[in-house]
Amino acid sequence: MCTKSMEISNYSKPRKIILIAGIVICLVNLFVIYPLERSTSSFIMEFTFSYIGVALSIVSILYGLTGGHFIKYLAFILLSAIVSATCWYIYGAGGWLQKFIAFWAGIPCGIITALIFFILRYYIFFRNRKLPVDRQTNIILFLKQLILYFVVLLIVAIVFENGGDWIYNIFEK
Repeated sequence: MCTKSMEISNYSKPRKIILIAGIVICLVNLFVIYPLERSTSSFIMEFTFSYIGVALSIVSILYGLTGGHFIKYLAFILLSAIVSATCWYIYGAGGWLQKFIAFWAGIPCGIITALIFFILRYYIFFRNRKLPVDRQTNIILFLKQLILYFVVLLIVAIVFENGGDWIYNIFEK
């Protein structure tokens, strides 16, 4: 993954346009499409246009921010979804439900983990980096990033497992 400076002023004009388009898609989705679908939907599966808008905005923003490294970042998101689904499969209850849980919760959990990891990785490790990293420091940096990834995966998995109601459960007791 790229460790170059991610200043927007250094981006090419097409990347800036794609980044702005992704932000506009996200805002339209958030303030127009989602409220319209929410007023007419009874089930979460009926939010089709909201899901499509979120996916388009995330892909556009990711391409706008990563440029030539876009395929590497998409591959990492796919790998994260596989790792998360595997962890959910191992953790699962057993039987036919185990495969369903691994697919239903593991894949979205992995995608969200990867996106949060990209943001945290940049702000914790690479925001102020100007000098190249020597080999020994590079190994330590990789281990720190690996630990960060699995901590984020654990936190996101806990939130997914409890359905977001864990804050309510904490304050009820």
